[in-house]
Amino acid sequence: MSNWRAVFEGPSEWQAELVKAVLEEHDIQAVVLNLRDRSYGNFGRVWVMVEESDFDQAMMYLRLSPPNPS
Repeated sequence: MSNWRAVFEGPSEWQAELVKAVLEEHDIQAVVLNLRDRSYGNFGRVWVMVEESDFDQAMMYLRLSPPNPS
């Protein structure tokens, strides 16, 4: 994943999935990288990664239409 960059970092997988859905609506490939460890009390982080070439466009879409969980 050396040519991938994080566009989101947070504590919960559902937030990351919302971000991924927004990006995929705009035809940007995104993956959720979940490094949470549930065996030790749910600590860790979750990232949404996009290819380097899509980073600027992804950030623009996330600023214009941030994911809304409601």
